[in-house]
Amino acid sequence: MKEDLRYYRTRKNILAAMTVLLQTKKFEQITVTNICEEAQVSRSGFYLHYVDKYDLVEANLKEFRDQANQFIQMNAENSKTKLFLNMLSYLQSEGKLIAALISENGSVEVQNYIKRMMQENARINIFPRLDLKLESTAEIHYALLFLSNALFGVLQDWINRGQKESPEELVRIIDRLLAFEFKS
Repeated sequence: MKEDLRYYRTRKNILAAMTVLLQTKKFEQITVTNICEEAQVSRSGFYLHYVDKYDLVEANLKEFRDQANQFIQMNAENSKTKLFLNMLSYLQSEGKLIAALISENGSVEVQNYIKRMMQENARINIFPRLDLKLESTAEIHYALLFLSNALFGVLQDWINRGQKESPEELVRIIDRLLAFEFKS
């Protein structure tokens, strides 16, 4: 039992250390040594959990993807507002490392992965629920790009600016942006 607690505490410290380091360093500049020093764990302790910093990120991205899929499945009433609110709240609580990776100090590869994940989730879980009159695969392709890049850009700026708006306030803003119409 004591071994289990140490295992999870070490993992938690490693994730927290990476999150802290991303506040001041670019992802590419961070080394396993930096992570170990910040987490106050040995290199062997780090390697017990992860192969390298990319493995650490990949494991966290899988958790994020699983959580996102769970939010989508739980969203029985098809509310984009509730879905966005759940995702933003997650990034402020358990998803702090993902938020740091989305920030300007994060990894471009991770950011592109998250955009692709957003596109795939939108294609499978969100677009079928929308009343879009898309007629070709090209229209669907560009609609997915438009939506995912717009939402990712708003999300990244919100994180870079210190998440000043509450998740509820940002969702209200996004909701208004997605519902705009041109004046006649």
